[in-house]
Amino acid sequence: MKQRTFLVILFVASFLFLAVGISRLAVTDPVESNYALTALEMVRSGDWISPQIYGTYWYDKPIFLYWLLSLSYSLLGMTDLAARLPAVLFGAASCTLAAWFALRQTGRHMTAILFAAMTATSLIFWFISRSVITDQPLYFFSGATLFFAYIGLTEEKKGYMTAAYVMAAGAVLTKGPVGLVLPGLFLLLFAAIQRRPEYIKRLFPPMGIALFLLLCLSWYGSMYSRHGMDFIDGLLGFNNVVRATVSEHPEYDVWYYYIVLVPVSLLPWTGPCLYGLWRRRSHHDEYVFMSLWALGTILFYSLMATKYPTYAYIANWPLLYLGARTMQEWLDEDARYAWLSALIPASLYSLLFASLTAFTDKAPFPVQGLLLLTVFLVIMAILTWLAWWQKAYLALPFFVITATAVTYLIVTFQVLIPFYQYRSAQSLTSLAGQGPVYFFEEYRTSYPYYTGQTAYWTAPADYDESIRLQRDAVWAKKHVYPTASEDQVLSSLAQRQPLTIVVPDGKYKDYTASKFLNLTQETGRIGPYHVFKPIS
Repeated sequence: MKQRTFLVILFVASFLFLAVGISRLAVTDPVESNYALTALEMVRSGDWISPQIYGTYWYDKPIFLYWLLSLSYSLLGMTDLAARLPAVLFGAASCTLAAWFALRQTGRHMTAILFAAMTATSLIFWFISRSVITDQPLYFFSGATLFFAYIGLTEEKKGYMTAAYVMAAGAVLTKGPVGLVLPGLFLLLFAAIQRRPEYIKRLFPPMGIALFLLLCLSWYGSMYSRHGMDFIDGLLGFNNVVRATVSEHPEYDVWYYYIVLVPVSLLPWTGPCLYGLWRRRSHHDEYVFMSLWALGTILFYSLMATKYPTYAYIANWPLLYLGARTMQEWLDEDARYAWLSALIPASLYSLLFASLTAFTDKAPFPVQGLLLLTVFLVIMAILTWLAWWQKAYLALPFFVITATAVTYLIVTFQVLIPFYQYRSAQSLTSLAGQGPVYFFEEYRTSYPYYTGQTAYWTAPADYDESIRLQRDAVWAKKHVYPTASEDQVLSSLAQRQPLTIVVPDGKYKDYTASKFLNLTQETGRIGPYHVFKPIS
C-alpha cells in the first residue's frame, strides 16, 4: 500500500472514531464555554483579530483556537458539532502524524498502526481530542515541531528544520511563548547531551526563523499595535508569568502531580510506555531525544506553580512512541512475559469501566444501564488472556485497542452526554426572555453562549472567592463576566422586578443564609440548578 493511501485511511479512521457522539456533547463550564463564547463574539462582531468576551477584550490565550472555532461556526452554525470539530480534526491529524513518523523511522506499517492506535485510545488524548480547549492543536503543533526538528538535526535536512519553525509558530499562536521555549530548550539540551555542536548550528535556519517571525508577528504585532501594554500585561504577564509563579489551584501544587497524572493519562498503554522508557534506554539519538522530551516536559511543568491535567500532555507523544516500538519488539521476539506489563494495566483499566454499572444510581446525573459494557469487557478480557495463554501475541494489541475503543463509544452515549449536560447551562435556555438572570456565587458562561443573552454574577457583599479557595487574590482578575452587587439585586427584588436567580447545587446552603432568600421563592429545579424568583 502506498504511504499516502495508508495515511489517508488512518486519518479517516481516527476522525470517525473521535467524532462519534460529539454533536450531542454540550459545551461545559467553566472552561470550554469561555473559548466557545469568545469565538462566537468574534464572529458576531466581525473582529477576528482581538478576542473578546462579554463585549470586553481579553487576553487569556492567543488567537489560533478562536480562529478555528470562528471558522467552524461560520460554516456549520452555532452547534455543539461546530464547537468540537476543530479538536477532532487536530486529533485525527495527530494520529496521522504519529503514524507518519513511526513509518519513516522504522519502515514498518505495524509500528505505525500501533503508534496511531495507541495515541487515539489513550485516555487523555481521546478526552482532549473532543474538548473545546487549546490543548489538542498545541499537541499537534508541539509534536510536529519536535518530530520535524529531530529529523532536521539528525539527518541534516534543512527543509524539516524550516517546517519545525512553522509548526512552532502554530504552537505560539495557540498557547503562547511556551510553544517555542519548551521545544527550543529540549533541542538545545539534546545537542549538548549528545555532544554534537553541528546540531546546534542546524537549529537556526534563516528561512525557518523568518517564517516563524512572519507568522507570529502577523497577529502579535497587530494586537500590540491595537492594545499596547494591556495586551502584553494580559497575555504574557498575567496568563504566563503569574500562572508560572502563583498557583491558581494551591491544593494541586505538589511535586508529584505529573508523576502520578502522566501514567494515568496513558492508560490503557501505561505498561508498554513505561517499560519502553526503561528497557530501551541507550545513548542512541532517538532514545535520548524521546526521553528528554518526556521527562523534560514533566520536570518543566512540575516546577510551575499552577498545575493543570493538560499541561504535561505533550509528554505522551514520546512515551507512546517508545511504547509502540516496544510492543513491536515483543511481537518480533515472542516475549511472553513482557506482555504482562501491558495486559495487567489494560485489564485493570477495563475493570474500572466494568465496575461503573455498580455506581450508576449514585451519579448526580441520569446514567442509563451499563450492564452491556460490563458483559462486553468480561468477554474481551477472557479473549485477551486466552490469546496470551495460546501465544497468539499478534491478537493482544488488537483486543486491547478494540476493547478500549468500544468502551469509549459506549461511555460517550451512556455517560458523557448526560454528564456534559450536567456540567453545562444549556438546560437553562428556557429562562431566556423572562427578565435578567443572576448566577449565585458561580457563573455559567454557557448560558449567554447558548441563549445570546447577558447574565450576571452576584453574591453576598462579604463573599470572597479567593479566601474560600485559599488562593492569591490576583486570580480574581481572570473573571471578566458581568456582575451585580448584593445591593443592586436586593433593590430589584424589593421592587419585585421580573428576574431569576440561579443557584447551583453546591451553593444552595450559602443561598439559604443570604439576604436574597426572604425576598424570593424557589420555583423549581433544572438539572443541578435551583431556580428562584421574586415573591409575588
